[in-house]
Amino acid sequence: MPNKPKKNAEQATECPRDIQDICSREASAEANKAVLEGIAALQSNFQLFKAEITEVIDKRLDQFSVTIRAELTAIKKETDLAISAVKNTMDGQAKTMAELERSTTYTSDTVCQLQKEVERLTNSVSQLTEKCTDLESRSRRQNLRILNIKEGEESGRKATDFVAHLLKNALSLDALPLIDRAHRSLRQRSDNTSYPRAFIVRLHYFHDWQNIIRKAAQLKSITYNGEKLLIFPDLPAAILKQRARFNRAKELLRDRPGVRFGFLYPAKLRVTHNGEEAYFTDPGKAIMYAEQHFGEGRVSTS
Repeated sequence: MPNKPKKNAEQATECPRDIQDICSREASAEANKAVLEGIAALQSNFQLFKAEITEVIDKRLDQFSVTIRAELTAIKKETDLAISAVKNTMDGQAKTMAELERSTTYTSDTVCQLQKEVERLTNSVSQLTEKCTDLESRSRRQNLRILNIKEGEESGRKATDFVAHLLKNALSLDALPLIDRAHRSLRQRSDNTSYPRAFIVRLHYFHDWQNIIRKAAQLKSITYNGEKLLIFPDLPAAILKQRARFNRAKELLRDRPGVRFGFLYPAKLRVTHNGEEAYFTDPGKAIMYAEQHFGEGRVSTS
């Protein structure tokens, strides 16, 4: 019996706590409701703001779209015009290129034909030049060229008689050679201080020409009135030019013991060394032969 009042006291203390809980729950419910109402209001405001922004953006996009379309249309027109102009230019250039290709082909074919024709004509000219040189040489076959006769020595006498006696006396010939023509070379007369003009002589008989050339080659020195004479065959300038290419080789061979040299027609150098003969048509090979056998020096005859 004494414990019952204690239980009642505990019950009495528990009742206010439940009331407090209920009150707090009601307060929380009201707060939550207020929050939800605020959230709903915010959502409503956000939807309105969103709609306004969307409307503004749509209007701006429409304006931009119209502007861009207009600009693209203008650019397309300009591009079409430019492309059309470029196409016309390309078409014109294509036609020009086609014409140039045809012209180049024609020119190339023409040049090939001209090259063949030039080669043919060059060969013909070379053959004709060789024939003309040969004919000129044959026409001069009995001619002599005499150098170092003073100007005026023949004055008062026929040139043919003067040269005939000169050759007979200088070469100790048995008889006077028969001479058809004799004259000085056709250039301006030189004074006493310059080299005299050469005498060009035409012999009537070829055996007289051979005899004179042979004796002139045998004699080391031919003099007339104290002057040293030089007697050569009268050759065309083209052959003399070919023979002049051997001058260096002749310098190396001249005055060598046991060496004789001369030319075979038209320009073949014949070298005789101790009974052995060598022939050269190439000046370089003749120089190599002379240098190999005699070196680059020159033997003096003094």
